[in-house]
Amino acid sequence: MPIRVAIVDDHRLVVEGLSKVLSSVAGIDVVGACERGEDAAPLVGNLRPDVLLLDIALPDLDGLSVIKSVRDASPDTRILMLSMHSEGEYAAAAIERGAAGLVGKDAAPDRLVEAIRTVAAGGVLPVDVVLTPREREVLEQIGRGLANDEIAGELGISEKTVAGHCERMMQKLDIHTRAGLVAHALRIGL
Repeated sequence: MPIRVAIVDDHRLVVEGLSKVLSSVAGIDVVGACERGEDAAPLVGNLRPDVLLLDIALPDLDGLSVIKSVRDASPDTRILMLSMHSEGEYAAAAIERGAAGLVGKDAAPDRLVEAIRTVAAGGVLPVDVVLTPREREVLEQIGRGLANDEIAGELGISEKTVAGHCERMMQKLDIHTRAGLVAHALRIGL
């Protein structure tokens, strides 16, 4: 049986390009596509694809917030996120919400095909950068605009510990400023 794939991406050229590339691969059939996050759940509910390629940055809803409705509409459909950013934190956030992984839009077609086959077989793509649960809590508070002393009070830890978490996150994510951490937290939906 071929792997049935659906695509959600707001760029028509991306959808057509992916469809053309994937349709040329033996064992993969593109069965449908849509351009809006709000149409993703109805699409998979009707088509029941094996794999959904879901853009992380849609104009109406971000892809991370669409994952739950897609999983509710078709629990057996495996979700593979597509992103202009292949940062591990995006992948970790997607997997936490129920996706099976993330592939950068700059990936080679062979890499995308391999990822589709992996998730269709029940696998999950590896995540390169993973923050600890406490680091994610601190990052979430940073995204809310809290200062270190406020975060320390919220989480019941010392201000020095918060500063240490910030330093480790900056190293892991290759971010060099607190403003960069805020921007990153907002980008990944924290």
